[in-house]
Amino acid sequence: MDFFTEKQLINSRNLQYTYYAGPANNVTSTADDPALLLLHGFPHTAQLWAPVIPWLLTLGLRILVPDLLGYGGTSKPWDVSYFASDAMANDIAEILAAENISSVIPIGHDWGSFLAHRYYLYYPEQVEAVVVSSSYYQAPIRDPINITEIVEEREALVGFPLGYYYAFFSSPEAASLLSGNLQSFFAAGGTENDTMKKTFGYKDGLRNWLMGDKRIPLEGFAAEPGFLEDAKAQFGGTGFISPLMWYQAFVNGTHYQVEKDLPERADRVDKPLLHISGSKDALGPGILYETQEARTAIKDLTTAEVESGHFIPLEKPREMTKIITDWLESKKLLRSSSGR
Repeated sequence: MDFFTEKQLINSRNLQYTYYAGPANNVTSTADDPALLLLHGFPHTAQLWAPVIPWLLTLGLRILVPDLLGYGGTSKPWDVSYFASDAMANDIAEILAAENISSVIPIGHDWGSFLAHRYYLYYPEQVEAVVVSSSYYQAPIRDPINITEIVEEREALVGFPLGYYYAFFSSPEAASLLSGNLQSFFAAGGTENDTMKKTFGYKDGLRNWLMGDKRIPLEGFAAEPGFLEDAKAQFGGTGFISPLMWYQAFVNGTHYQVEKDLPERADRVDKPLLHISGSKDALGPGILYETQEARTAIKDLTTAEVESGHFIPLEKPREMTKIITDWLESKKLLRSSSGR
């Protein structure tokens, strides 16, 4: 992320967040324009957005890109309570306050999409619109999570029992299996021969793959020189323990405890929401955001698809950005920027 300024903030929870602020001399927007907040998912850092940022800079808006909790230069707690959705949304609010930003468009990928939606739930007055990608619609969690029920619902939509990997990622053995078999893990996310579907889409599929340390040629970003070395530095040893807390917080009731009593208005999204899916993504196919539940809850829902696997910001950054830009223009959210 050339020309971005790396910053650190120690927040009210005594956690350090590292985040990146776009160059001030690039901003042509006014105080009335929202900033763009880019939220990465698993297993990445703020660097996920590096291929997308050059295109977003042309909009002239302020851009903030944090390393989310458990990743990069941000604190890495091993206590799942730190990962409650309200607490992580508050963390983001403190970063925005430190940057004097009061209006924002969260743009999320994977778990970053979950946090983008949750930021709207907790701070609706600050959010002008929401962009999510490679994810599924998750209403406020008002009942304990039942993985079997989730799998059954998704199988009815996509034709295979998608969702068991949540239970695996929440298990005590997951972190060591991932860090000890990094090449095997990143190979499992490929799209050739439906690899991601076979590993993530079936019960024990990924666990068995890792236990056998199965290796096939890496694809896309994972095949780039230096990627595995960087992954070892980030996720080797105990490096996956904190990132996997995002899954534990979902499965074990951490989010449920803070969301079950949210006001009724939290069941609706009254601002425009864009979901971008990859046509070859086994984990977040577009149909998971086109359910009756999603269309009922989201007042202004737009869905779009690109020819990509799960990691759209890395695989199709230009296409992703064009979809976002065109959508922002259609919603008249580029009021004074050069992207009009």
